[in-house]
Amino acid sequence: MPTEMLTRNEQATPEPTPAVDVSETEMRKWVRQHVDRVRKLKLHVATFVIVMLVLTPAWALIEWQDNGGFERWSNKSQPGDWEPWILYVALVWGLILALEALKVHFDRPTTEAEIDREVERLRSGG
Repeated sequence: MPTEMLTRNEQATPEPTPAVDVSETEMRKWVRQHVDRVRKLKLHVATFVIVMLVLTPAWALIEWQDNGGFERWSNKSQPGDWEPWILYVALVWGLILALEALKVHFDRPTTEAEIDREVERLRSGG
């Protein structure tokens, strides 16, 4: 069987189509875009860390003061009544970062072999 291989269930499967090389200019273009995406992701992560390092102590100090931490200066609110807005900022921004990281991680050029497999799948009806 030169064009087919038998599996354990004795079903014939076509040999895999050899991958066609992507041209050098296309590959360099994709690599350049990927490097730019990684650089932007690193910048976004660094910005997130720095902003959270500044916001979190400021939030804690403000909430502590507003809730009786500095009893000589402030006693406006009931103790223990902290507003958790910092958590919403961190969670939403963290989710956005995670989605960007996944996009960068799974980003890759489409090969001719993948296109051929999809065409074959569509032709076979399934």
